[in-house]
Amino acid sequence: MGQNVRIAVVQAAPVLFDKESALERIADYASQAQSQDARLLVFPEVFVAGYPRGLSFGARVGSRTME
Repeated sequence: MGQNVRIAVVQAAPVLFDKESALERIADYASQAQSQDARLLVFPEVFVAGYPRGLSFGARVGSRTME
């Protein structure tokens, strides 16, 4: 038989424009997961934001205007 592994998933919004605060939140979530015996912790894509997801800066991919 295989080994059971407890996996934790974080479902939270990232801290934008503040890498240190984002890393502190990751450490907090990791501590909570470890206290509940999780062996793997999964975060949303780009939780340590490299770009501000959801902001369009006035340009949208695939969007066209009459001009």
